[in-house]
Amino acid sequence: MNNTISEEINELKEICCKLSELYGDSSSRFYPPASKTDIEKWENEYTALPEHIRRWLEFSDGYEIMNDRLFHLDDFISNHPHFPDELVIIGTSHDESLCFSKIDGQIVRYGMKEIRRYADFKAFLNETLIRSLRKEL
Repeated sequence: MNNTISEEINELKEICCKLSELYGDSSSRFYPPASKTDIEKWENEYTALPEHIRRWLEFSDGYEIMNDRLFHLDDFISNHPHFPDELVIIGTSHDESLCFSKIDGQIVRYGMKEIRRYADFKAFLNETLIRSLRKEL
């Protein structure tokens, strides 16, 4: 399995440049990378991060793209009282909570009516975020 998400990052950067031309600079934002020290500190305090989430955080400690948001590492929520114990909330996607499973590392879109699972963050980026953003162009 390919553990990098560099292709997805590059495609998102290209899409976001086009979105900025169409909707202005506030339509998308990538934050500076999380430090390896911050990542290790978070993992020691809470739980191991899935590999693709770690790779993303090394590129950007969160994003805001149209209506989707990946929180800063410090804002990830482990053990939320209204969510299953296995889930760590890491952002929002299409008005649903974006999470990862502590058990298998899957990405989970947790909504009021539906729960969708993706094999990993790379799959989520390709199947949901990138696909929906292409429609905006």
